[in-house]
Amino acid sequence: MELLGGIRHVEHAIQTPVWDPAWRPRVSRAVAQLRVAFAEHVDQTEGPGGLYAGVLGDAPRLARHLSGLVDDHETVRSALDELSGRLDHGEADALRWEAAQLIQAVWEHRQRGADLLYEAYETDLGGET
Repeated sequence: MELLGGIRHVEHAIQTPVWDPAWRPRVSRAVAQLRVAFAEHVDQTEGPGGLYAGVLGDAPRLARHLSGLVDDHETVRSALDELSGRLDHGEADALRWEAAQLIQAVWEHRQRGADLLYEAYETDLGGET
């Protein structure tokens, strides 16, 4: 599953009524899918020959921004782990809020990554003939 699909599954799952007996299992499955999708995203970006290595090779000026994206990975991974651990016993409204915050963090991470790619490959720094 791709990252966008994982985000959308969680969004859909948390929008269902919390009093529905299927709410927790549905959210739990969606968060598990997002965890898998996020792990794949991290592998594709940070892994050997991954996207970030290519960007660093092509645009070393963006190293600090890449480091921030790597930090995001750890933050999101920790939040996913924490939410997963609380889904069985946490208060549903609080879990819904946490999941929404997590989704927002992943959306923002995706946008920072897209901005970085634009900066690396679409911004003309001049000096070329």
